[in-house]
Amino acid sequence: MLLVAGFAVLFGVLFIQPLVVYAVDRKGLRKFPSPSYAAVSSFWRIIHNLRKEHFLAIHEAHTNLGTHVRIAPNHISISDPAAMNDIYGHGAGFLKDAWYDGGAGEFRHMADARVKAEHQQKRKLLAHVFAQKTIANLEPVISDTVAILLTQVEKAALSGTPMNMRRYLNYFTIDVFSRLLYGETQGCLERGNDMVTAQSEAGKIYKTPFIKSLHDATIINTVLGMEAPILSLTKRLFSWHPYKKAGASYDDIIYYNTVKRLNENDTEADDIFSKLLIDNKGAALGLKLGEVLAECSVMMNAGTDTTTAALTNTIYLLYKNPSVLARLRDELDEATGISPISAYETLSRLPYLRACVEESLRVRPASTMGLPRVVPKGGRLIAGQFVAEDTTVSVPTYTLLRNQEVFDRPEVYLPERWLGGESEKAKLSKAHFPFSIGPRACIGRNIAYFEQLLVIAALVKGYEFEFESEGFELRTLERFNGNPDEMVMRVRKRVLVSP
Repeated sequence: MLLVAGFAVLFGVLFIQPLVVYAVDRKGLRKFPSPSYAAVSSFWRIIHNLRKEHFLAIHEAHTNLGTHVRIAPNHISISDPAAMNDIYGHGAGFLKDAWYDGGAGEFRHMADARVKAEHQQKRKLLAHVFAQKTIANLEPVISDTVAILLTQVEKAALSGTPMNMRRYLNYFTIDVFSRLLYGETQGCLERGNDMVTAQSEAGKIYKTPFIKSLHDATIINTVLGMEAPILSLTKRLFSWHPYKKAGASYDDIIYYNTVKRLNENDTEADDIFSKLLIDNKGAALGLKLGEVLAECSVMMNAGTDTTTAALTNTIYLLYKNPSVLARLRDELDEATGISPISAYETLSRLPYLRACVEESLRVRPASTMGLPRVVPKGGRLIAGQFVAEDTTVSVPTYTLLRNQEVFDRPEVYLPERWLGGESEKAKLSKAHFPFSIGPRACIGRNIAYFEQLLVIAALVKGYEFEFESEGFELRTLERFNGNPDEMVMRVRKRVLVSP
């Protein structure tokens, strides 16, 4: 009887209520155009997300219908660049939507904390961890891991064995961020796989794939969050689902590494974890285990998944555009000589390298989906149109970064656009927000840039890569982040000549 009642409630919420809301239209949302049946059912979004192409469906909707599009019964997607500051900017007052509850546990972490005061407290707690000065001190860890990556690339070059670069770049991010966070690598690069140790709270220790566990968890959390009002029901109904079980495995990976690190009782280690135990003045923070687990979980998630996407996409775009690759190599060869791994201080001063990375983040952003926020009481004028209070709004990142009024030939990978004068850069900055803006902007973007410069420079300088199949096109699979599909490449060593 309970199961029948549960499905009855589910049917009512998913099918009957949206029709009533659409007909009554108390918020005046019917004025916004909508693709297909999106205005009366969240299933339009859910289906496209399960196909891993939600961002493309949203982009097509904006192309056909304009800047303000209704993509769910209570959700307006706004592609106008002005909406970024209106919604996400400092002082905007838009709180996170209940969608974030889809993946939230008993303890909130900095990314899914919806209460403003709670988020501010967590961000203040971790701000010093991700400051540029702190990250610069971690350069030896990143450089050492780059060296291990190059060893594996060298083996492939010598043996003539094709390499799945998407996988190996993911192994790199897992290993490097595990070292940054816990002070210990997961050994993925050296093994050539992502099978890592996990431990349940009951004490069961086992091996599980890191990447699949994380990705499957994001799929189910993203989909369930699209019907946030019934999460208490759907989380129970889908508890049997393999994606939910994969999410439990990811939690167990974090549990194993966190408990292991806690048992070491080392508050003076030069890793991020120690900064979760004591503040920058040496005072104990006294966080509960659940709070520490939550922060470690989101850091391992964001610190591996989005950076992998950024690295993979940049390699793909460079080797798809030989003229860009040649110009970048000229810059690197002149500035860094034959050394396989260059210092960040040197690389950070190379304008074309930074332009290649920046343009990659624009053309193929690691985060493609619009981040949902709730319109405050009284409603707001957003990019020239009024939206009623308690309506969910978002700016679709993928579409924003293709704004034709800001970016000339937006579909083209053109790093040169970032080398213009101040007026040109000011124009581009109106729509270039790959890490969002405001108080919720990605706190780890300094690490992301740091890793990208070191890895891209080392690979481009040292090796020639070719796609295994002629005409290869890299597909983006949007779960929550825009994850690149597998990318198998042949590799050979590049001959470097000392200037």
